Amino acid sequence: MRAFVLSHFSALWWFLSHRDPRVDSNVPNLVIPKSADAPDVLLVEQLRWSIGLDGPLDFLVLGDGAFRRSASVRPHGCTQDLPSDSLIPIACHASDAELFVCSPELAFLQICQIVDTTEAIYFGMCACSDFRFDPFAQGGVVYRAEGSHSIASLRSMEAFLDSAKGIRGVKRARSALVHVCEHARSPKECALGMLLCLPSRLGGFDLGQLSFNEGVRVFDGRDRWGRSKCITRYPDIVVRSKTCKGERRMVFVDYDPVSTHAGDEKALLDSRRGNDIATIRDASHFSITSDDAGSFDYLEMLADRIRRMLGRRARPLLRGSKDSASNREVLRSAREQRHLLWSQFVVKSFDLVIYDMR
Repeated sequence: MRAFVLSHFSALWWFLSHRDPRVDSNVPNLVIPKSADAPDVLLVEQLRWSIGLDGPLDFLVLGDGAFRRSASVRPHGCTQDLPSDSLIPIACHASDAELFVCSPELAFLQICQIVDTTEAIYFGMCACSDFRFDPFAQGGVVYRAEGSHSIASLRSMEAFLDSAKGIRGVKRARSALVHVCEHARSPKECALGMLLCLPSRLGGFDLGQLSFNEGVRVFDGRDRWGRSKCITRYPDIVVRSKTCKGERRMVFVDYDPVSTHAGDEKALLDSRRGNDIATIRDASHFSITSDDAGSFDYLEMLADRIRRMLGRRARPLLRGSKDSASNREVLRSAREQRHLLWSQFVVKSFDLVIYDMR
């Protein structure tokens, strides 16, 4: 029986589009096939029924496996020994074929071999997110409720990199994980979080410490005995920072796209949610719509407002007058990097981000 291994972008995309097969299995797959092929043109269309992804597919070629390249197949050779838990078997409808998918941790490492650090951060955040693509859901994504929610975590990523020493891409993966934040519920949240909080040198506004969908308790009236009641709200993005005087502050940001927040009922719920969060002392709440996300100038102005609410100095930090030629060049370069990050991730869907990298 021939083995085929879905890898790289296709493996991560598959995991983000399917229920995690490891949730119902107590026994990890510890056997790495000695040989794995890249499928030919006819077979890849049969495998596509099992994989459920459109466009060209990435396959890992192991050992003396056949290295076939076509418009539908992107082969990637691997001559190094993989950790024992690198491959996960998935159902295959093709006869005489055994289908595997690279683990999210290995797929992330493979992606880090061919992208820059900012791109690696984006895919790392997606891998450690709590969403799953669902074409039948409103907005195209749903909350991943099974298992531990995310298909990978910072802890599992770091543990895998420890066992994958010597494989190309480990250094970039480690540098990217420093900036990866878990528990986003959509690719757009990942992109907006990056834009707001990454350091200026990586294209972000450097507003502070980032977290996604963190539960916050808010006042919800009183019960029949006069005791205070609370409910939990989950703002999409939380940014924490210190003022110049050392005072701790935080800002909540919600992303409200038209695809999931259109209509009078949704507008009412959004308004009430914003009012709930507004009761939290020393915290401001901002909302970003689809139109807002599509305007770099507006996001730039919003980031400056958030910075002022946090009492944080503007980044990048400058010495001397900002009107000097050297400092104007620093500011121009920082703005260009931010615009690039916005155009590369914020205004594009996940599949378009991948398409543009191939």
